[in-house]
Amino acid sequence: MFASLFPLVVLVLLGYLAIRTGRVSQSTISEISKITFSWLFPLFLFINIAQANLSGVLSYSVFLTFYGAVFMTFLFTYLVSPRVFKKVNESRAVFALGSTYSNTVIVGLPILISLISPNVTALVFLIISFHSAMLFAATSFFTSVTTNKAFDVKSFLLELCKNPLLVGIYAGLLMNLTGIDFPEFISSSLHLLTKPALTLALFILGANLYQYRLAGSYGQIATASLIKLILLPLFTLLLAHEVFQLSQNLVLTLVVLTACPTGVNAYIVACQQNYGQSVVAGTVVMSTLLSVITIPAWLLILEYGVF
Repeated sequence: MFASLFPLVVLVLLGYLAIRTGRVSQSTISEISKITFSWLFPLFLFINIAQANLSGVLSYSVFLTFYGAVFMTFLFTYLVSPRVFKKVNESRAVFALGSTYSNTVIVGLPILISLISPNVTALVFLIISFHSAMLFAATSFFTSVTTNKAFDVKSFLLELCKNPLLVGIYAGLLMNLTGIDFPEFISSSLHLLTKPALTLALFILGANLYQYRLAGSYGQIATASLIKLILLPLFTLLLAHEVFQLSQNLVLTLVVLTACPTGVNAYIVACQQNYGQSVVAGTVVMSTLLSVITIPAWLLILEYGVF
């Protein structure tokens, strides 16, 4: 476990130190991010899912476990948070998003590849294919309910269509289902081009940690981080193990994906909604730092069969 996680932590730390020491500028990171998340990562998702063997790789119980746990936690947080924090009423949907939106691609995928094998890539892509769409839609809808504003379905769908990562996943899935094969020279070129994607993504994650700050309500940030890192994976584990009795690898995959820290995209959505930006930004930082402890803890729980 240590051997699998250590290189990933080092890459994140290098990204943080590169910005902290001034060796790399924020403008450079911004340009690298554009290349990585607009081109390299979408192409990485596209070629891997297009060529994956999807026969029998997923069942309805896996989807019900992952999305059931995520939505239950989102709804629970949305309903309970105003009772705990009186000033969170208007931003409670955004608070719920920060408590449930996992950094599945940048953190979860590298960990699972290290722990299991590169073959887990297709499974991860299929599981998370509607992750962003569901949580972003829920956040927009419940924010409109709380603030008595109309939910603009057209604008929401247009924003989803502009998301390069989702385009990569769905385009790859379409290619896979149609059975179209790539010529060898195209396939090898795409694989070579996208090799740096995971490495750059982890480096950028570390650099972004320096950009965001633990500001605002520390109580809200800590609560959102604990919900994200402990409550959500606990719900997932109970559903996967006790209700659907999934295989060991599937339980490991689902728990790791939901135990990941809050993704940076949650902060972008908070800015779009204009609610809870500082809390979500702080949650991204705190949950990422704490996940260095909590993810290994979940792996130990799974390894020694506490459940």
